Amino acid sequence: MIETFLEFKSSIPEISEEARNGRMYILVDDEDREQVQDVLASSEPGLELEVEKGEISIHARNLKACTVNYYPMDVELLFSRKPFVKDDTEHFTSIVPNLSREIALPKGKEVHSFPVPDEFADRNVMVEVVAAGIREAKAYYANDLKVQLVENYGQVQVAHSETGKPLPETYVKVYARLGNGQARFYKDGYTDLRGRFDYASLNTGDLDNARDFSILVLHDRHGAAIREAKPPTQ
Repeated sequence: MIETFLEFKSSIPEISEEARNGRMYILVDDEDREQVQDVLASSEPGLELEVEKGEISIHARNLKACTVNYYPMDVELLFSRKPFVKDDTEHFTSIVPNLSREIALPKGKEVHSFPVPDEFADRNVMVEVVAAGIREAKAYYANDLKVQLVENYGQVQVAHSETGKPLPETYVKVYARLGNGQARFYKDGYTDLRGRFDYASLNTGDLDNARDFSILVLHDRHGAAIREAKPPTQ
C-alpha cells in the first residue's frame, strides 16, 4: 500500500514545494486506513475563488500556478436565460476567454489576491480559475449600487453606494419561480423618485403561485446587481 501511495504522490501535477518538504501527514502505519486517507488528502490539490469589490482572491493548496480566464457578460441576456443562477458558469465552458493569464501562486501563502484587470474593472465579467483539473468560476458585477430588499412589502430600493442618494429611473426586471419549479418572467419597470420599485404586486393574482423572485437591477451608469427574494407574506 505504501508503494501505491508513493506512486500516487509522485504523479500529482503542479504540487507545491511546501507539500514535498513536509507540510503533509507522514505515513506511520500503512495498514491504518485513516492514516492513509489523511496522507492522500493532504497531498490533494485544492482551489477556491472569491471575487469581491474589484479584487480576486485565490485560495490554493498544493499548487504552484493556475490560469485565470476572463469572459465579459451580457448580464440582462444571461439573466433572462437563467434568472435563478447568478453565477451561470457552465455557459462559458465552450467560449474562448477575452483574456487569459498564467498566475504563479506564491510559496507559503494559502491566499493570493490581486485586482481585477483594468480593462474589466468597470465591466461585468465571469472570472474562471483552472489548475490541476480543477475549475472554479465566479461572476463579478461592477457597480456602484446599494440594493436593499424589503421582502415583507415586496419592494426593492436602489441608491448610490457611496453617496446614498436614491437612483430613480433604474431598470428592474423580475422573474418568478413557480411552485412547479418553472421560472417565468413576472414584471419589469423603473424605480420611482425615491429609488423604489414594487417587484411583487400584480393585478393578475400570479403572486399566489410565486415561490421565489430573482431581481435584476440595471443602471446605465452605475452597473448591475442581482438579488433573490421570497414573496411577501399576504
